Amino acid sequence: MNTVNLIGRLTKDPDISFININGESKKIAKYVLAVDRMGSKEADFILCSVIDKGAEWIENNIKKASRIGIVGSIHTSTYEKNGVSVIKTEIKVKEQYFA
Repeated sequence: MNTVNLIGRLTKDPDISFININGESKKIAKYVLAVDRMGSKEADFILCSVIDKGAEWIENNIKKASRIGIVGSIHTSTYEKNGVSVIKTEIKVKEQYFA
């Protein structure tokens, strides 16, 4: 099972763009969620993305410092940067709500 539940605040306004999925243009929102660590003053910064109606909701309702909850799944990918393999971790958001 690959399910993630997080509550945090956006570190900046979301980035809104369009991607092509199966020949169809879809809106995508990408944002970084600052999530407090339990029992600590530190936070983790989690890259999140959502498409279609979820992206519309983000664009119309959410801005920097907004507190939201998300439910999604972890996706990883790798790429090369300066000859070094880098692992990218991102949450693909399925549900999101005001928190």
